[in-house]
Amino acid sequence: MAVGFRSFLRLAPGQELLGTVVEHLGRWLASKEIHLDAGRQGHYLLDHDDLVTIRRDRCGAGEFYQWRRQHPDAQPRDVWRTTFTVLEQPAEPGWLWAEIETRDDVTAIGEAPYNRCMSVPSVLRGLLGELTAMDGRTEMAPGPQWVTANHLPDLMDYLADETRRGPVYMISQGKRPFEEFDRWAREITWHLVGLGSAFLLDETVEAGFNEMVGKAHALPAGTMRTYLPDVCLDSLEDPLRHKILGRTRIVATDTRRLARMLGRAERDRAARVQIPADARELAQRYEPTPMPAVPEREQHRLLQELQAENDRLREALKTRPRLHVAGLQEERLSAS
Repeated sequence: MAVGFRSFLRLAPGQELLGTVVEHLGRWLASKEIHLDAGRQGHYLLDHDDLVTIRRDRCGAGEFYQWRRQHPDAQPRDVWRTTFTVLEQPAEPGWLWAEIETRDDVTAIGEAPYNRCMSVPSVLRGLLGELTAMDGRTEMAPGPQWVTANHLPDLMDYLADETRRGPVYMISQGKRPFEEFDRWAREITWHLVGLGSAFLLDETVEAGFNEMVGKAHALPAGTMRTYLPDVCLDSLEDPLRHKILGRTRIVATDTRRLARMLGRAERDRAARVQIPADARELAQRYEPTPMPAVPEREQHRLLQELQAENDRLREALKTRPRLHVAGLQEERLSAS
């Protein structure tokens, strides 16, 4: 299977994490007219190709929760399963892992691989509007945030954070009018929610930012720059990692097309980033045990044995019932 969307975020302690997740999933189910309690553990067959599984379990002082919707008969390019996995802890950060998987697409020779910009789950978008979620030390939001001069020191901490999984997008207003630029920035970052953090800078703040990071890591006016985790200002090679979307490309590209382009690139990158070991190992405990792989030669041998056994049973069924009945008839005739 292929990962179409993956977001993993830490949640600050002291929040009603699990209750909020269940509430938002419940709202989504209701909007789809699916009458199901999102907080109740069990397996629910909605249709022959629509299975919802909900798992809940105590995990130390916290609680583990997983909501999964699976379509066993999904075709290539279709959604195979959607999973929300949550760990809530009373005194330590919890986490939220949202993932959408698709059937692997097998293309013909010479065809380009399928590259779809899977939509951000509406449940995740809503949760980020209510919960304090973090990517490393960077607070995640459901949309881009304006930066003030007072925020610049924090912003430098975000850039240098090696624990950050997703990118930080810095977007320069340049000479654009405020409202036009704000609307455009929200449109082009629509598919990046839950995957990265976007910050907007006016000319004054941009000057302070560029002075702080230096010429090699600077944000040119009217552009967008993608800062990957662990920015190192002292490295001569590091600036090459942080790509710039130039003004010429921005002006020449339709807004929706640009949004999809950014979304596809980030989904591809996020799918290659490993889920933290503690979350991966915990979730693995609740996965069904896979059947052991059987070599093709062994499969063929077992199939031949099964065919031979079927043939033997067929022959037995042709003769034994008749002999048995005949025996009963002879007994009855003798008795009469």
